[in-house]
Amino acid sequence: MGFHIHARVAALVVVSALFLASASAVALPRKLSQDNLITKLCGKTNYVSLCVSSVTENIKGQQTGAAVLTAEIDAAVKSTKVALTKATTLYKSASKQEKGILSTCRENYGYAIDKAADAKAAIAAHDAASLNIHLSSIIAYVGTCQDSYDDFSLVSPLEKVDALTSHLGSNCLKIASHIVL
Repeated sequence: MGFHIHARVAALVVVSALFLASASAVALPRKLSQDNLITKLCGKTNYVSLCVSSVTENIKGQQTGAAVLTAEIDAAVKSTKVALTKATTLYKSASKQEKGILSTCRENYGYAIDKAADAKAAIAAHDAASLNIHLSSIIAYVGTCQDSYDDFSLVSPLEKVDALTSHLGSNCLKIASHIVL
């Protein structure tokens, strides 16, 4: 009788090990294909390494084309919020002329953040036309800050973060053009 119990336990261990091995084998390719989705979509952008790192940092849940795009939109929002915080800090000690420019920047950063929320709503509504308009608006609103400095032939202290946000916005547009909503 002891032999039958050990044989059953051994059989159970073998079956469990096979089950776990097959479960691992299924999970691994699924993970690889998710990474491949990020690599594939980001590979279509102008800023590939930025895309891969920002999407990997921000992606949540099931990894689909829409999730990759949403993660890149989230990265653009984070960058815009950094610019907004920096503009608010600079405003406190700025000259009158620069306060006017920074007010324009702050206002437009707010609009860019609103457009990012609208873009996410367009993804949820499967509305590709509206999505493209909202994503383009993010880039335009952020670009307005740099244009305001250029109008006065001043060097923008926000140039780097604005460029980053514009690159993220560009990535969003490219990703959007390669997914089905």
